Amino acid sequence: MLENQVKDVTLVLTSCNRPDDLEKTLTSIASCDLGNVKRIIVVEDSENQEIEGIVSRCLRDVPYLFLQNEQNMGQIYSVDRAYAEVDTDYIYHCEDDWVFPSTLFIARSRVILDKHSNIHAVMVRAPEETPLSHYKLWDKVESGIEYWEFDPKAHRRYGSFSFNPGLRRTSDYLACAPFANIGPEREICLQHKLSGFRLAHLKDGDVRHIGDDSATVKKDEIARKKSRGYLLQSASARIRFLLFRLFG
Repeated sequence: MLENQVKDVTLVLTSCNRPDDLEKTLTSIASCDLGNVKRIIVVEDSENQEIEGIVSRCLRDVPYLFLQNEQNMGQIYSVDRAYAEVDTDYIYHCEDDWVFPSTLFIARSRVILDKHSNIHAVMVRAPEETPLSHYKLWDKVESGIEYWEFDPKAHRRYGSFSFNPGLRRTSDYLACAPFANIGPEREICLQHKLSGFRLAHLKDGDVRHIGDDSATVKKDEIARKKSRGYLLQSASARIRFLLFRLFG
């Protein structure tokens, strides 16, 4: 079961003008077992013409699709654009500032997703890099696979959704698509909480984050915070989360 090589996964990678980090990320992905991956979709949210060459070079032996926004449109726009091209049952989401020392953990992640419909995605970041103390975690074992399950009531912005690397079901995205109609990552997370979802985190995950020194400016998030009604929307989200903690 863990060695199933059916190509039912699309790896979607969002990128924003970080060529050095992107090359490290793609090189590490290409060195992993991609037997379950039908195609890699890379969406670039900048006008940097260097990016396509990096993608072509790093993924020369892998089926891929390269998309480039004509201007910086923001992460959520890029995600929706790339996900619209997915034709597999699973999406493996990634960003341009991660490295994969050993594996993508697809087979083990799929076992958990297939057994638990309330798990939205399986996180694979190295535990020592993850602020797990911020969350309430439950120890779980599924088919010999050890993982933590997040308590969705422990934190408003985390625990039910994340754009960190990990496998997720395409059907769950289609049920609420597009993300642009919901808002930024924290709002998407809140909606997933209210829908009954939570995250899992493999205990033996070893994926590393390399982008702390090259963070990108999220223009869409800046514009959102400057927009009329932002404070009201923020207050509404806090109230909805409080009601969820009390009665959800």
